[in-house]
Amino acid sequence: MHSLRESFEPVTRRRKTLEIHTDEESVITELRHQFDTRNVDVIHHPLGSLDETGFVIIRTDDGEFQGALGIDHFEAILSPDSHPPWELADTDHDHAELFRFLENTLFSSYSRRQMIATSREIEERAWRVGRGRLYAGFQRAGALRAQADIYERFGNRESITVAVFLDDQRDVAFPDPVTVITDAESELGAFWFVVFDGGGNDLHQCALVAEERDPGQYYGFWTFEPAIVGELFAYLERTYAVSEPESDDTTR
Repeated sequence: MHSLRESFEPVTRRRKTLEIHTDEESVITELRHQFDTRNVDVIHHPLGSLDETGFVIIRTDDGEFQGALGIDHFEAILSPDSHPPWELADTDHDHAELFRFLENTLFSSYSRRQMIATSREIEERAWRVGRGRLYAGFQRAGALRAQADIYERFGNRESITVAVFLDDQRDVAFPDPVTVITDAESELGAFWFVVFDGGGNDLHQCALVAEERDPGQYYGFWTFEPAIVGELFAYLERTYAVSEPESDDTTR
């Protein structure tokens, strides 16, 4: 990997079909807007006589069934709520289930509100595990300032190694355990990312990477694949001279 944009390549090669079974035009329009990308074919099927809100099915490029979820689960994407990572959402539906359902699926137009809500899924996982590396790219100092309380609290947990990245000088004070990386001449101003190494457990590894291709609109993906997460950590540490913490029972 030679750039954050290259992390899209293994995901782009995995074509998927998103079948939307509903009669609600607003839902069809919004899901097409969000997921009609290079690796996703969005297809609509009317419900006909079925008296229900509808559901979504994901299939692989050869038509293999991968999963299904009710349309009501997608409220977490279409109109997301945001909460601190140490306050788990008390909702009727498990957002983590939707997060898993859509992994390695490119989204084409996420707002900042949606990006924050998606980032929280990774931050919550890091908080629950309580150890490991958590790296986050904020693009600009203003975005970092808005999340300063959350990342200061992460930084005060000695068992979590935290690094934050942005393209200009910070004006936020952090405790010493938080490493702040700035590079005004780099890709950091265009990319929002959150990467967690799982704290030594591959099952908890996850990452979100998105590029701001239009003002306030993001294109990207999230994944649970250790190979992709590992490449992201290796790339960030190599490119921005982040020191990988020593492996021991406390930090890894």
